[in-house]
Amino acid sequence: MSRTPAQRGAQFKKGQSGNPNGRPRIPEDVKEAAKAYTVDAIQTLVDVMTTGKNDASRVNAAVAILNRGWGQPKQNVDIDVNHQQDWSALINAMNSYNATKALSQPVDQVMVIEAVEVKRLDDA
Repeated sequence: MSRTPAQRGAQFKKGQSGNPNGRPRIPEDVKEAAKAYTVDAIQTLVDVMTTGKNDASRVNAAVAILNRGWGQPKQNVDIDVNHQQDWSALINAMNSYNATKALSQPVDQVMVIEAVEVKRLDDA
């Protein structure tokens, strides 16, 4: 399904966020008003948990109570950090690329490597 010119013009430009300032902050007075009802909200959740008509509502209320009191459960993630990567294919590809690149350079461009002789202390 193709888009109309108006729809294409309304799209965000590549690399540009549709919400550059992020999520708007909740005003402090709204936060304080909500906090004032914390005890009533917990009591409502307890009522639903104990007298709810179905298991789903009771479980959801219990989870909400536990999350508020103890925080959400931690999620464990297992990561294998001992994995050995075979880089030989990448190295071979890079060597081939570099060899091809070196052969395609004009002859008048000579690569010069400069070196400085350093005397060892035990030679003195």
